[in-house]
Amino acid sequence: MVKPGLSRAWVVWGVAALFYLYEMVLRVSPSVMTNELMVSFNATSTMLGVIVSFYYYSYTLLQVPCGLILDKLGPRNLIGLSAILCVVGSALFAIAQHVFIAAIGRFLIGAGSACAFISCLQIVSQMFPINYFPILAGITNMMGTLGSLFGGVPVAKAVTSIGWQETIYCLLAIGVLIVALIFISIPKNIYTKAVKNIPITTAIRNMAFNKQVILSGIVAGLMYLTISVFSELWATPFFAAKYNITSETAAIASSVLFIGFAIGGIITAYIARILKSYIKTIKIGIFASACLFFPLIFTDISMYTSFIIVLLLGLFTGAEVLCFTSSKNNTNNDVSGTTIAFTNALIMLIGSIFQPLFGMILDLFWNGRISDAGIRIYEASCYKYAIATLPICLIVAYVLSIFMKETIHTEK
Repeated sequence: MVKPGLSRAWVVWGVAALFYLYEMVLRVSPSVMTNELMVSFNATSTMLGVIVSFYYYSYTLLQVPCGLILDKLGPRNLIGLSAILCVVGSALFAIAQHVFIAAIGRFLIGAGSACAFISCLQIVSQMFPINYFPILAGITNMMGTLGSLFGGVPVAKAVTSIGWQETIYCLLAIGVLIVALIFISIPKNIYTKAVKNIPITTAIRNMAFNKQVILSGIVAGLMYLTISVFSELWATPFFAAKYNITSETAAIASSVLFIGFAIGGIITAYIARILKSYIKTIKIGIFASACLFFPLIFTDISMYTSFIIVLLLGLFTGAEVLCFTSSKNNTNNDVSGTTIAFTNALIMLIGSIFQPLFGMILDLFWNGRISDAGIRIYEASCYKYAIATLPICLIVAYVLSIFMKETIHTEK
């Protein structure tokens, strides 16, 4: 099949990136409605962590299958079906009267979201020149981060104004429009490079036993805990408890972190070119991120200083996106979708483990206080103990990054 021009590539990538932005709104929205969800479902922080993590269970399980489908069939039908699953999952979550139904809703949203990020990167890998990948990976990351921003303060304001269920209904309606746009804008025959000659078992085996792909995924996953655990779920209640501010104000911290992450994903691509090394850039990002957590945890800095630190934390965490470039460059381009999916699966698996674990640490240090609504009140010190696990994870990531193979010199 003839490879389409760059104009067609930009349209296809743009629609896929819009869907990625949308699913990120759905992913992070629980972070600004934690109290409302605890009241509605009479849930502890551990229970809430489990409900939210159901998104990651399906998201993680479907990464490799989605990558295989992308490599063989292309993005159009997969993205369209995925968007429909997000809409159905949102509907279930909104009408849920029980924790089990809410978890099923999050599970379906996770299933629908599984192909969003990897579709964007696979489209870049197959439809753009190879030197476009690092920067477009950063821009794709920025689109997802914009979704995280929209899922922060704007959703928090909507929850305060009309309630959490009505807010989900509004997001559901937007999802229906995106479904229509996908089927209108992405042609069926857009796929550019079939790999039917590569058996599925061979593709999976190449991923599962490729040490560099595994290393890239684990390092990226440990770095991404700053987003998946801290920013997406617990940063808002942490800052609310620490500075005695409203959830809407505290949500600014998550938004600032996401802004830094979006910008950092693009900046680090350029820094890697200047340093002529993806691995050095990743190490710098890990080291700086670990250091920035300590003033947040152990010092009584002002709220505004905290927000500045959070912005810097996001900037350096943006180096995580380079792990995808490293992973892709260590495999054959014919299985780029599967490689990206496998890497992303490791990232999400690590996030799904640490979200409930974070909640368990909060419950462990809970002092017994309960609000008038019947939900547990966690002091700022409880959050500090839990957040202290994140720089430890980053130290582990730094040690592992030492064994990553440099690939920037292999690109032409």
